[in-house]
Amino acid sequence: MTPTVVHRWNRTNSIVLAFLTLHVLMVIFPFVWMIYSTFKTNREFMRSVWSFPTSLNFDAYIGAWSGGALGGYAVNSLIVMAGATLITVLVSTLAGYALAIYRPRWMPAVELSLTAAMAIPAYVALVPLVVMLRGAGLLDTHLGVILPTAAFNVPVSIFIMQAFFNTLPRELFDAGRVDGASEWQIFRKVALPIARPAMFTVAIVNMIWVWNDFLFPVVFINNPARKTLPVGLTDFVGEHITNYPVMLAAILIAAIAPLILFIYFERQITAALIGGAVKE
Repeated sequence: MTPTVVHRWNRTNSIVLAFLTLHVLMVIFPFVWMIYSTFKTNREFMRSVWSFPTSLNFDAYIGAWSGGALGGYAVNSLIVMAGATLITVLVSTLAGYALAIYRPRWMPAVELSLTAAMAIPAYVALVPLVVMLRGAGLLDTHLGVILPTAAFNVPVSIFIMQAFFNTLPRELFDAGRVDGASEWQIFRKVALPIARPAMFTVAIVNMIWVWNDFLFPVVFINNPARKTLPVGLTDFVGEHITNYPVMLAAILIAAIAPLILFIYFERQITAALIGGAVKE
């Protein structure tokens, strides 16, 4: 009979629990504060920033949607997000498969290059990117944001896909070669169906990151009609007076999409992480 192990509560556990509770409260409170502040009037907000609203007032949401161009900004963000994510998933899946399955002799040099690319801050590349995009006629276009965004996201995505393909048994691919399948058929009919959870993970992570990206759109786009949602939120900050409940309502509306996206694809993310951690 296996003896029962009794875990005793001690002072260390209490300190850890108190620290974690404090950390959770610090993370959650700003979000809760933003939500209940959207139901205030601007006068209530300026009178007391931390107090609760006296009534449920939805004027901030109405003003945020009708007073600004959130719909158009959201469409622009969707275009940039879809383009950058598609390119990133396609390139990272092909490159990750090639590096994991074929193991070329020059792979250490490729991995070193990818690591160096990940270490380069986006701020360092802004001026060269502006010059290159202007020369290619892509400045102030959606494509001019999509390509640099995908280029900066590809290295880490390749490592994710390579790590996933490394967990697959080589017998799967050897069996396809014995049956006379070409390398492209093996990739398309054997590797891709198995790699869907990892591809979902890469896509979701990139979609959330691109949706929230502010740096590249604000630098590469000047036309107000092509602004993305994070850049468009700056329209709600007035030069002299700012309606803070309306601004917070606009921020909350912009944050709903990635939150729903993560919740909807939570199972795919979990399956990908488990599939990448367990090797048969």
